[in-house]
Amino acid sequence: MEKLKQALRRVEAAVTPRRNQITFDSHRLSVVRSLWWDDTDQRVFDSEILPYFAVLRRRPQVVVDAGAATGMFSLAVCTRFRGAVLYAFEPSIRQRIILRRNLRFNSFTDRVHVEKYALWNSFAHLDFRTHGAISSLEAVSGLIGQMPFRERVTAISLDQWAAEVALPKLDLVKMDIEGAEIEALQGARETLKRFSPELLVQAYHLRENEQAFERCADVLTRLGYRCEDSGAALLHALPEER
Repeated sequence: MEKLKQALRRVEAAVTPRRNQITFDSHRLSVVRSLWWDDTDQRVFDSEILPYFAVLRRRPQVVVDAGAATGMFSLAVCTRFRGAVLYAFEPSIRQRIILRRNLRFNSFTDRVHVEKYALWNSFAHLDFRTHGAISSLEAVSGLIGQMPFRERVTAISLDQWAAEVALPKLDLVKMDIEGAEIEALQGARETLKRFSPELLVQAYHLRENEQAFERCADVLTRLGYRCEDSGAALLHALPEER
């Protein structure tokens, strides 16, 4: 039954004609509206995406969007920073289907490379589940209920991925990966030391009944970053000036 549900949701993601319009920087973005959930409301976009841009200090050219979901942050970056190239990491098959459709509808396909991986501290195959607009790895999930984690996804460290693709530059990393931020930052040490990108990390997720903010900030502070809470545990980090 669970496999049938997954198949139906993936088919719906691929064929649903329903779309909404979102405005960002006076541009109209066309986005897929799923039958199963709706994260395409302008108010949702404004509350979840605009805070990133309120604290952003650099004009990025190369961006990693970890936990890209259906691509709202990626679409906004492509809209504001016309020359930017993005790597959108999203392990959910269903979310990637909608992500690619959203990129195509807005003519951003050539600027966003969709990566099927979850970011982690090492290479691994991990159990995973999507619930509405939220996707998470079982090892760190805050999702409640009895639904099984039936999807098996490939996880990779940012360091390993950057080496494999010979990444030449990195200006910005955004992470919203539902509790896996600590491990993802641990697996990104060499990349962060090499490129010193700006970071925007949603660190409000609970780990052992405590927000992940302090542990994420500790990893980054040790790498020479200055960290601040930009509201609702949005961790904004910039390299300390030397």
